[in-house]
Amino acid sequence: MYKIFLVDDEVVVRHGIRDCINWEQTDFVFSGEAPDGEFALPLILEIKPDILITDIKMPFMDGLELSQIIRKNMPWVKIIILSGHDEFGFAREAMRIGVTEYLLKPVTADDLLKSLEKVKALIIDEKKERENAEKIKKQLADNAPLFKDKFLSELLLGLVPPVEVIDNCEKLNINIISKFYIVEIIELERTKKDVPDGEYTEVLQAETLIDNIVVKNSEIIKFRRILGEIILIIKGDNAKSMEETAYSLAQSLKYEVERKTSCILGINIGGVRERIQGIMQSYKEAEEIKNYRYLYGKRKILGINDIKSDMGSKKDFIKIYMNSPYDFLKCGLKSDVRYFVNDYIDNLNDIEMKSPIYIHYLFMDVVINAVRFIDELGGEIEKLIPWVANLESFVAGIDSIEKFGELTELTLNKILEFRDTRVEKKYDSIINKAKEYIQSNFSNSAISLNSVSSYVNVSPSHFSTIFSQEAGENFIEYLTKVRVKKAMELLKTTSLKSSEIAYSVGYNDPHYFCYIFKKAIGVTPKEYRSEA
Repeated sequence: MYKIFLVDDEVVVRHGIRDCINWEQTDFVFSGEAPDGEFALPLILEIKPDILITDIKMPFMDGLELSQIIRKNMPWVKIIILSGHDEFGFAREAMRIGVTEYLLKPVTADDLLKSLEKVKALIIDEKKERENAEKIKKQLADNAPLFKDKFLSELLLGLVPPVEVIDNCEKLNINIISKFYIVEIIELERTKKDVPDGEYTEVLQAETLIDNIVVKNSEIIKFRRILGEIILIIKGDNAKSMEETAYSLAQSLKYEVERKTSCILGINIGGVRERIQGIMQSYKEAEEIKNYRYLYGKRKILGINDIKSDMGSKKDFIKIYMNSPYDFLKCGLKSDVRYFVNDYIDNLNDIEMKSPIYIHYLFMDVVINAVRFIDELGGEIEKLIPWVANLESFVAGIDSIEKFGELTELTLNKILEFRDTRVEKKYDSIINKAKEYIQSNFSNSAISLNSVSSYVNVSPSHFSTIFSQEAGENFIEYLTKVRVKKAMELLKTTSLKSSEIAYSVGYNDPHYFCYIFKKAIGVTPKEYRSEA
């Protein structure tokens, strides 16, 4: 019900409006009246009506003066002006103040009720707009961490124009301004693999420990790019001390995480760089260190300056693992397979071990390491390299160093391809299961991130992250796309009303459905249905 308050200095008018309309048969309640604005004001402030009906010409305080005060102090109140003066000046002033309706006396009950119905519709629409805005605001708030992570990832990759960085950071409440920057990439990996479903819990626990350390420092911007990888953008005013700060922080994080969890940390530290564009440069340097992880191991803290000063050349350090194909399979890159094999062969030449027997022995060692590695990944070696079933006769056919290099390169490439594909498809079953559930239940208005994550048996925060990363869109975006697609189909193939379609695709509010549909398609449901 909507409360009405009436102000008019004519008793006949007040009685007519109060008594000639059967208010009980309407959606309105006659909540009070007054003979002038001055008398009415304290009553209005106390009663807090939804609609004010006021005469424009009254003693002490006229309708326009009263309207100005009400608009300032109670902006939600809708105002209907009654006037016996058909003058443009009055109407213009009323519009300036923000009056909702302007009626000329004498006013019949039907005329007034029509105006009240129009005002009621306006109140309803505004309420729904506020509710929709609150829903959108809540959705944005719920997804703010994902938006922030996505933005910072794009910033590191140089996908955000410099002119937009400051503005976007301000919207996301990120203090990006600094004189110098240095980027750290933290890679987390569990050492214990025998605990079912333990990976997510352990990694999230490690991330929480990292949070507890870096959250105290306002000079650090932290975000997660994928599960198990955290990026730190460290800010500072002194280039000389920043590198020390970065290494000290890395050591603290490594000690705390490895002491309290089963995770190990590999930390890559880029160089100190100036300007916002320098963030991308420092990140590229930290990323470059990954190419050398199989040379140095996963447990080290490595900076770009360590690589530059200690390496000399990549070829020199490949010899660290020249007798360990297994380590190369764990940490190496496909782009380095040929280099690894050539160095292997160079080492044979150096020690003059070219006999067929020794070459056969070395190739058998490569295969044994490959079998061990594939077995740990849960694969079947016979499917990757079928000739392993008849290994002895196959090895006997290796009659030269060149043949050894060719087959070793082929074997390593096959294994690394399987390893990388397995990592890429790690979450396929979870994502596919979630999508199937959404497809079957999108019409349920209660479906949510929590209900879907519970169905796939993954925590909501983890599910939100992996869904966004693997599917290329967040949960809300995907659910909305599924619902809108079904709505499009129903609009073209049925005679259902838009409101009925809204309910059938999971929206309890038809107005909100229209808003979402237009945002996604560019036209309203009605316009879409009428298109040829």
